[in-house]
Amino acid sequence: MLHIEAQMTIKKEQIEAFLQAAKEVIAASQAETGNHGYELVQSTENEAVFYMLEKWADMEAIQQHNESEHFKKFQKAATNFVAKPLEISVLTPLAR
Repeated sequence: MLHIEAQMTIKKEQIEAFLQAAKEVIAASQAETGNHGYELVQSTENEAVFYMLEKWADMEAIQQHNESEHFKKFQKAATNFVAKPLEISVLTPLAR
């Protein structure tokens, strides 16, 4: 299992448009093979900062997601929303 955390700082005037686009990409992504979780959360310290939290079965599932039409559409739209470059981390859980 792999986790992705994508931090996005959104232009304040674009937050509503961003939330609509995010809603669409989340619904489509949750239906993808290999997806085990996909949600958007908002910072409690800065209303313009959002995190996309994702869980994927493996790197192949992530690559298929990155090539999907709904993700490409979201990426293209995101260029209008973001105030600064995305910060993306791919993480692996530690055994307990």
